[in-house]
Amino acid sequence: MNGIQVRSIPKSIIFSFITCGIYGIYWFIKMTNEVHTAAGRKSTASGGLAFLYCLITCGIYFFYWAYKMGQTIIEAKGSRNMTVDGNLPIIYVIFALFGLAIVSEALIQDALNDICAYDDGQQRSGEKRLEQNRHEESGSDDQTENTQE
Repeated sequence: MNGIQVRSIPKSIIFSFITCGIYGIYWFIKMTNEVHTAAGRKSTASGGLAFLYCLITCGIYFFYWAYKMGQTIIEAKGSRNMTVDGNLPIIYVIFALFGLAIVSEALIQDALNDICAYDDGQQRSGEKRLEQNRHEESGSDDQTENTQE
C-alpha cells in the first residue's frame, strides 16, 4: 500500500502505556514518516530526527511538529480531494498544550488511516476497471471467433 500503514489507535495507545512509552516512540517515528509519504514531501525532520529534536528541546519541538503535521495532513487530504478540517494544526497544538499529546497522535493516526483507506479504495476501483476491461476484451474476442465460424 504505498508506505502508509493502517494502525489500530486503541492498540497503539495501549501498547504505548504497556511498554512505558517505547512503542509510543516507534509510533511517533513511523507516523511522521508516513505523513510525509502521504503528502509526497517532508514538512518536518524525518521521524527519528523529529523525536531527537523533541528530546533536545525538552518537548518544545513537539508543538511545532504537531502544527506541521496538521498542515501536512491538510495538504495530503486536499491533494486527494478528501474532506478536511482546516483547523487541524491548531487542534493538535491545543491538545499538546494541555498535556494530551497522545490525543494529537491518535487524531493524526486517524487521518492517516482515512488516507490509507481512500488510497486503497482508489487502487481497488482501478483494479476493478482493469479487470472489467480485460473481461470486455476477452468477451469481444470470443464474439469475433463465433462470427468467423
